[in-house]
Amino acid sequence: MSRPFPLPLRPWLRRGYLKTGQTPEALAVACGIDPAGLRATLDDWNRHAAQGEDPAFHRGTTPYMRLQGDATHGPNPCVAPIDRPPYLAVKVIPGSFGTFAGLETDAAARVLRDGAPIPGLYAAGTDMASVMGGFYPAGGINLGPALTFGHIAALHAAGALEDAT
Repeated sequence: MSRPFPLPLRPWLRRGYLKTGQTPEALAVACGIDPAGLRATLDDWNRHAAQGEDPAFHRGTTPYMRLQGDATHGPNPCVAPIDRPPYLAVKVIPGSFGTFAGLETDAAARVLRDGAPIPGLYAAGTDMASVMGGFYPAGGINLGPALTFGHIAALHAAGALEDAT
């Protein structure tokens, strides 16, 4: 949520969204993580970043990735050493934007209970079971089904669509 310079960081620091330290070890303490572990990770990152490499995640290895980087930075616009204070961190919690285990629906987007539609209850988008069958092939993949089944649900609820079961 915080943005790069010149936008201020103080509001994010006050709220605890961002953590800071003048050294990697001080940042680790502020984050409640192992200082030696953060130092070792950062030293490893910096050693490779100085060469423009990211052996762990391969950032900047394709033209598409490089498009998102800093074109004025070389040799890799997506990789740079992290070696100047202040050091900043944000807590990252893994999650999923899409869902694969949403509500079961029929072709009219009606929510089903024991195989039968629940009158007046519809689902679309990430609330319904994924039409991708448990896969998330690309960012935004849930938008098409959300629009399609939202439209179908609206037509059915308005009586403009016959039951599709």
